[in-house]
Amino acid sequence: MPQRPTTSLVRIMLIATLAATLAGCSSASNPLEPQPPTPAQQAEQLEPMLSAAGFRMLPADTPERQQQLASLVPLDVNYYVGKTGTLHYYMADPDYCKCMYIGTEQDYQQFEKMKLNQQFEAKEGEVSRENLEAQQMEEMDMQAEAFNPYGMGLVGPMGPAMYW
Repeated sequence: MPQRPTTSLVRIMLIATLAATLAGCSSASNPLEPQPPTPAQQAEQLEPMLSAAGFRMLPADTPERQQQLASLVPLDVNYYVGKTGTLHYYMADPDYCKCMYIGTEQDYQQFEKMKLNQQFEAKEGEVSRENLEAQQMEEMDMQAEAFNPYGMGLVGPMGPAMYW
């Protein structure tokens, strides 16, 4: 006749299993969570918008320009005040295009409008997807009800009438 494991041994095994499971869950990333974009993806998204907004691309085609470009915060739109007091906006990309985008206040305002429109369209698309999913679930429920052998809204042979 086999011996039963002691209670303390069972507890230790249960705790070890639980600890291993929790450790695995904390290290695994959730595939449903959106991952932050890579620098290359961020550049691919920003640079066409900057160009469309009127920013000019200046290549870092000399060692001095490459050194200056490397000293700036990459992929972040910033500004500086020129000698005449005019605001100039720029974005450095030392890795993807090895260039700098430079624009005026008007270009920057256009860029911000484009970013807001892009965010609005993304949110609108998300709401649209959620509405479509809800509609599909409702249609699936209606189809399931249509094939219910006991009739619409009835669960079994007695259905809701058994409670009357």
